[in-house]
Amino acid sequence: MTTVTTTQPPLLTDLSLAYRPLNPTQATGGQRLLLLLHGVGGNELNLLPVGEQLAGTHTLVLSVRAPLVFGPLGFGFYEVDFSSGKPVFNHAQQLAGQQLLLDFIREASARYGSAAGQVYLLGFSQGAIMAYDVALTHPALVRGVLAFSGRMLAESRQHHAPAAAVQQVRFFLSHGRHDDKLPAFYADEAVTFLQSLGIHPHYEAFEGGHEVSAVGLAAARQWLRQQS
Repeated sequence: MTTVTTTQPPLLTDLSLAYRPLNPTQATGGQRLLLLLHGVGGNELNLLPVGEQLAGTHTLVLSVRAPLVFGPLGFGFYEVDFSSGKPVFNHAQQLAGQQLLLDFIREASARYGSAAGQVYLLGFSQGAIMAYDVALTHPALVRGVLAFSGRMLAESRQHHAPAAAVQQVRFFLSHGRHDDKLPAFYADEAVTFLQSLGIHPHYEAFEGGHEVSAVGLAAARQWLRQQS
């Protein structure tokens, strides 16, 4: 995604992962906490325009920087090799990244006084993969997931928490039908798996590629509004 934002919140390093708070003075105590997770090779600035559309009086948005450095402005939770035609990831890095993200969720909830059960993860690409992973394996930490152009790791599906626990999490999916990075069948696969657990996610397909589309963002805003 391209960074297109008129303001740049400060980068804070007081928690397990670096992050930028979008609206700390506008949001009130006991609010929903929305964490933005960027794609591999990107950074926390990429999703600021998305966060600006979703921030509000009762929604505090934190845009998170992934821990591994892949370039001057590029970060990720783990390395991915696409040379075989399908994504092959570094499992050890993914597990380490998962632990940092779990710690960050707990720390941010305490630091910003979010209401119990009001943490939402919004991820793009690798960020969506990490959001799925947390929701499936540690569902008590999150209330909802908004997954844009992502996929579920087989390991996340294999080691998921009991279905009754995962059923407490709400899922919104958005995926471009012409995504050439992570094809749309990954979204279909995620929907099928969630349905097998007795979960009925909201799936917003659109005519586009590997992106957060205007259509998907509008649907996400409406969906988030409907969550209590």
